[in-house]
Amino acid sequence: MRGACEHHSDACKTQDPVPQGYVGSNPTPRTCNEPTEVQTLEFGFWLLRNKKIKETTIERKLKAIKTLAKNNIDLNDPCEITTFLNTTELKAKGIIRDSAQDYLRFKGLNVVLPKYKKEFGTEMYVPNPSMVRQFLYRIRNVELRTKVLMAVETGASAKEICGLTWENVNLVNRTITIIGVKGHKSKPYEISEELLTLLMQIPRSETKVFKTHRERHLNDNIIDYRKRLAKETGNTDFLKIHFHTFRHYAISWKYFKCKDLVETQRFARHCNVNNTTKYIHIVKSWVKENEFETVYAETKEDLTKYLSEGYTFITKTEWGYALTKPKSLT
Repeated sequence: MRGACEHHSDACKTQDPVPQGYVGSNPTPRTCNEPTEVQTLEFGFWLLRNKKIKETTIERKLKAIKTLAKNNIDLNDPCEITTFLNTTELKAKGIIRDSAQDYLRFKGLNVVLPKYKKEFGTEMYVPNPSMVRQFLYRIRNVELRTKVLMAVETGASAKEICGLTWENVNLVNRTITIIGVKGHKSKPYEISEELLTLLMQIPRSETKVFKTHRERHLNDNIIDYRKRLAKETGNTDFLKIHFHTFRHYAISWKYFKCKDLVETQRFARHCNVNNTTKYIHIVKSWVKENEFETVYAETKEDLTKYLSEGYTFITKTEWGYALTKPKSLT
């Protein structure tokens, strides 16, 4: 490499005049920033050894690295990678950021990439209650159904569910304490008889409730179900569902029922109320889609309360007693 550089330098000295396009001193080509085939293979094996992830995930990470290289991004420069993520319109920003982070560690650079700035004004997708129930009852695996229902009832994230221990579960009192991660607070939740029955079917062979220790696997586990549901129902919105979608749904559903921002914040375990307010806009869009405002009473006491507030009883559903009145949320 050194000899090649010296030869290039000598050639530049003898050329007169300076060729068009050259500015100042000899330019340094950036082809060294793009990983070679050997480096790519080594990175793939490194992922396999250290991350212990599926081959399909490794393929996606390698493709993401190649995407950065094709855009002339210096893979050894965290600032340049972050700037690219903040300005690009590519949809796969998450996998690109995670892949770049892994590549930096593979190269021995202990640098943490900041989260890219999400496009302002974009709104998360939240399915309606009917879709959630369809998804839940389509799952045949007891452990996976338990995880999904737990996310629906408590708003727990994948990482929080994977880290759940039997010490956090009280089957007698029918409660689960979710230990918060990533800035979330910890909070106990009452669970349904349905979730209690599912938990009692999980063998208590380890300290943790579930054998799955990597939260990213939960998304892989539900991919087949969302494809089947989209095909069986003709509703392609099922393809938008990821495991974290169930947390978004749980928080939205909580506000939909109580219309109380503070109570919803406590349920979501948000430290900052601004993180909770975005769910209000989702609920508003739910209400605007219908002529009437719909609520669900889970107990007969709630049913009596809603009837006294002017709601009209419609029917009894899997979620409780459905009531409506002209929408008032603006």
